[in-house]
Amino acid sequence: MPERHASQADADHWSTYWARGVLTSLPDDFRANYDGEIARFWHALFADLPDPAEVLDACTGNGALALLAASFARDHDRAFRITAVDAARIQPRRAAAEHAGLESLLERIRFVDRTPLERFDSEPARFDLVASQYGLEYCDPAVVGPRLAAMLKPGGRLAMLCHALESDMLATMRGEADEYRLLDELNIPRLLGAWLSGQLASADFRRRLERAGRDLMTRHQRKPSPLYSYALAMIRHVGAVDEAGLKASRGALADARAQLVSGRARLEDMLAANRLMADPDWHHPYREAGLELVDDAPLRYRQRHHVGHYYVFVRPG
Repeated sequence: MPERHASQADADHWSTYWARGVLTSLPDDFRANYDGEIARFWHALFADLPDPAEVLDACTGNGALALLAASFARDHDRAFRITAVDAARIQPRRAAAEHAGLESLLERIRFVDRTPLERFDSEPARFDLVASQYGLEYCDPAVVGPRLAAMLKPGGRLAMLCHALESDMLATMRGEADEYRLLDELNIPRLLGAWLSGQLASADFRRRLERAGRDLMTRHQRKPSPLYSYALAMIRHVGAVDEAGLKASRGALADARAQLVSGRARLEDMLAANRLMADPDWHHPYREAGLELVDDAPLRYRQRHHVGHYYVFVRPG
């Protein structure tokens, strides 16, 4: 199986993604990805925990799964000590400021950010549950498998919800990958970078970006896309402002380019993780570390959308 190694470069585009306030990467019509069948899956695991219990949200991203655990503990008067770790930067205070009612839940969680799971240190036999939603598939199982097994108490569980090879999410990702490839073929990120670095004069920048915009509009009219709409709005802005306005837009254009570059990098991470999971023995390192696979099945949201496949391991004891 190919190996994956976490680095700060790997984490930076995820930090950018979470900083934008994104709460899910699922398609819009099932954006609330912590309710329904998904919430019931996690709630069943939370309900089986002892009281008090130690819970680790591995690869927490924006902290949504940790928040779900905190909400369950509050609503059911349970004493959970929740730790949430991720390689990316986590900004819980920003989330609290933007979403009413989160602050009391965030106080129940200890966040450990800028820490790849491969380098997260914990005393042995600490956790009753290690949980991860769309996170562990980005890690090297040969590295994190033994580490997580050692962190679990005897009888503790490792539960993960992963993208499935045939999931609705994967179909969305493949479509987005095609869209990012078109933006690259039209040189849109490269033109932005050249102008921002002073390698391309404003007149040439406008002319070449306008030409790319015409080609992009043709594609957008055939198959509308939020990504295309985002790029076209930026291109229209560049064409509409005068030189002073263009200079004043420098920060916004730098941000637009960063979003395009980090968005594609994030998508490539997701597709690479999915390719690794095409190996039917991808979870062998977890079993080799002494964990027993006790349950796995596909998971559907609202009985329509195939959102992934869950796996539950237990440490014998």
